[in-house]
Amino acid sequence: MTIHTILVKEVSVFAELFLGIALIYVVLYGTFLTTSRVFPIIQSSVFHLCLLILSFSCLLLLNDKVTILKLSSFNNTVLNDYVSSSSKIIIGTCGIICLSLCQYYVKLQKVNSFEYGLLFLFSLLGFFLLCSANDIITAYLAIELQSISFYVLAAFKKDSTFSIDAGLKYFILGAFASSIFLLGASIIYGCTGTLNFLDLNDLFFWILPENSALLFSNNSLSTQLPFEFLKTVNVETTQVIYEQVLEVNENYNYFNPVLTQDLLFYLLSNNYISLTSSLYSSFETSLLKFAILFLIISIFFKLALAPFHLWAPDVYEGSLTSSTVFFAIMPKLGLFILLIRIVYSAFFSFLEDLRHFIVFIAVISILIGSIAGLEQRKLKNLLAYSSISHMGYALLSFSTGTFEGLQLVFCYLIIYMYSGLGLWGIIVSMRLQRHYTQKQNTDITDFMLLGKSNKTIAFFFMVIIFSIAGIPPMIGFLVKLSVFLVSIEAFIYYAAFIAIIISVISAFYYIRLIKLIYFEKGKSGQLYHPLKSELTVFIVLVFYFLIFLFLNPNLLFLITHKFGLILLS
Repeated sequence: MTIHTILVKEVSVFAELFLGIALIYVVLYGTFLTTSRVFPIIQSSVFHLCLLILSFSCLLLLNDKVTILKLSSFNNTVLNDYVSSSSKIIIGTCGIICLSLCQYYVKLQKVNSFEYGLLFLFSLLGFFLLCSANDIITAYLAIELQSISFYVLAAFKKDSTFSIDAGLKYFILGAFASSIFLLGASIIYGCTGTLNFLDLNDLFFWILPENSALLFSNNSLSTQLPFEFLKTVNVETTQVIYEQVLEVNENYNYFNPVLTQDLLFYLLSNNYISLTSSLYSSFETSLLKFAILFLIISIFFKLALAPFHLWAPDVYEGSLTSSTVFFAIMPKLGLFILLIRIVYSAFFSFLEDLRHFIVFIAVISILIGSIAGLEQRKLKNLLAYSSISHMGYALLSFSTGTFEGLQLVFCYLIIYMYSGLGLWGIIVSMRLQRHYTQKQNTDITDFMLLGKSNKTIAFFFMVIIFSIAGIPPMIGFLVKLSVFLVSIEAFIYYAAFIAIIISVISAFYYIRLIKLIYFEKGKSGQLYHPLKSELTVFIVLVFYFLIFLFLNPNLLFLITHKFGLILLS
């Protein structure tokens, strides 16, 4: 009798399992505590528990050896490789920092519901699953898990009309984006019979051979050829192809002779494809292209890219600032990983057909995010439009279709998330000495004369703003310059030219903040409470990290270099 067991190495979602089970226990803990006779202030204890759970999840990810492996689970619907594991570590670390920054603010806003911290963890569980999704339905469920948490977080302050309005707008437009995603997924399943990314990759590798040259870069071609075909290839065909291999070796000095066998299999497979492509000549891809477009548009909704950005300024402004921090920082990396897996892994053969649309959305996002931001007087609205323009720059790098473009997408997102944590950390923690329980820091004039009242915080705020604006000597300048160079190398000249011009224009509203802090002529400014010591340490670390990466960006480029290698392998 054979006993079938699940091997430990085959289960690659330990961090997600731990996080999900721990959430159940926290729900029970909060429920029992709030139903007691004495209703305590439980927000602090729940936040501490959430921080502990998230820290243990990150330790599980760090201890996992899938950074050097490529494991799949649950019928190949969850893929855990270097990209997903590293992304989850980055998201988990940023989540710990966000929870730490928002804990004191939530207490001042008198939010005493244990569900608030739980919603943060539920959204992070959705991000973890999104990074590992290898199936369209799995990705949809992960998106909905984090989206539903965001809807409730946006409308969490029930006594605020602004918060209820923000949650309602977010829910309606988010549901519309989800319906578009499901429509595209249903069309893809109807046309192909599968929703798995790897299966779709294999399917269109054989159906569309003219667009699949880059798929042979992993030197494992012999495993992709049917053995029956190799037995049927006649000697004359093999001899001709082998002579072509020798000719390639002679013409290119750098070609490694060890790879001759792989090149032989490459030419044989091309020959096999040319012999059998007539079997697939009746396959119609027009409807499939519309389905892929629906998937991409729904992700653009979630990323708040123009012209699908209309919900972002209102949601940012109406929500609690602690919730806005999550909306502005956390979803970007996971959604871009899903976008890369859809376009580069599943439907790479259609990239050329989608490139013009993606470049157009990137340019429009940069244009609207920069021009509309010039008229903003509310700080959250300003940062919402800044986020739109930055996602446009990341999408421009994504649209190049090159290895360097993919690498710079991750570089840009990591620097954006880290700079955003420093910026929002200062905004959340600056408390006015009067009316500090009310909504505050909503107008850019609140920072007037901050340079005179708190010179250290004003200096750190200026440095982070310079990095986000792309002004040297900050790492933000180096990454943005690299995006322009990659776009030019990919022959997207007009988009690169527009992005460079708009980048100069958008620097105005960042410099306007510096003007208000240091050079505004006023007799009095706002008075703020002193910042907590741990927050000051974090802001100092952000400052030195931004400077260090500009002087020595090798660490960032080495990390993201492996991201690109895994995704294009």
